[in-house]
Amino acid sequence: MFSQLVLLTQSTTPIIGDFAKLFGYLMDGIYNFFGNTFGLYSLGLSIIIFTIITRLLMLPLAFKQQKSMKAMQKVQPEVKKIQDKYKGKKDQESQQKMQAETSALYREHNVSPLSGCLPLVVQMPIIFALYQVLRNIPAYIGSIGDKYYTIVEHINGTSGYAEKFALLADKEVEANEIYKSAFSQVSKFDVTIPEKVIDVLYKFQSETWDAFYETFASIQIYVEPIVNELADVYSFFGINLSDRPDLLSIGVLIPVLNVVVQFFATKASMSSNNSTGAGSTNQTMMYSMPLISGFFATQLPAGLGLYWLSGSLFQLGQQLVINKHLHQDKESGKTKKK
Repeated sequence: MFSQLVLLTQSTTPIIGDFAKLFGYLMDGIYNFFGNTFGLYSLGLSIIIFTIITRLLMLPLAFKQQKSMKAMQKVQPEVKKIQDKYKGKKDQESQQKMQAETSALYREHNVSPLSGCLPLVVQMPIIFALYQVLRNIPAYIGSIGDKYYTIVEHINGTSGYAEKFALLADKEVEANEIYKSAFSQVSKFDVTIPEKVIDVLYKFQSETWDAFYETFASIQIYVEPIVNELADVYSFFGINLSDRPDLLSIGVLIPVLNVVVQFFATKASMSSNNSTGAGSTNQTMMYSMPLISGFFATQLPAGLGLYWLSGSLFQLGQQLVINKHLHQDKESGKTKKK
């Protein structure tokens, strides 16, 4: 049954879609392992374990990036001397000499200005793929997707269901304000395609389901228990991970903690990459990046916020370990010189 679901709702973007499918298998395996072994069918727990595993897989890249950035910082004074040497000389010969001397310096110290960027380039499709999985859980976790498919079967068994759903999707009807967010997030919605209906249902907030029951009152007795089961799966310390955080409830903790943890993680990262002339830029990033992350955590499902929070906690611990390792390398280098 679920094999029909994955074809349309999983990402088909080249490379990113392949990564998403791989990470989807991982998320599905984690969810089923804890559910079948310990009876813990928890999306929150799955997201945390999922984040830890994927972050561990990317750890070598993160460490390589830090070492490359430190190596580049060491040669920056020499690079600046070369730049000062040819300052004001815009003729082609001078520019070629400056480039040749800079390249020779990089070779001498075995560094590359692009080496620090490579890990980021590699990580980008991975990050986008993780986002695809977490924004469309029913397409990647089979048992959750099957619950939605059951709801669709009940809807399809309702007399005039296509007309009712078409009415809900009508943006011109003022009474449909509560549905607009869900439908606007699904491209090319077609009520005759079960997968598209599931995409919309997954975007429903708690209050959206209440309004849905008014339209499909005849199947509420069958659908509501399934929705309640899904609510238990999505619930994490009283926060519904499929909803956007309610800023007047405990849900506000996710964006707030995102800001706090990412601030310390960014600060730890800046301290390991502190360089002359970058103080003002570092200060700006240290305050702006966490605030931007916190803002997005209020606009998207709390599950994505939990992923970012788990990742920031891991990043903080990772950065402290990397900083300690780099400090030891630095002290070891000083000892050898003596």
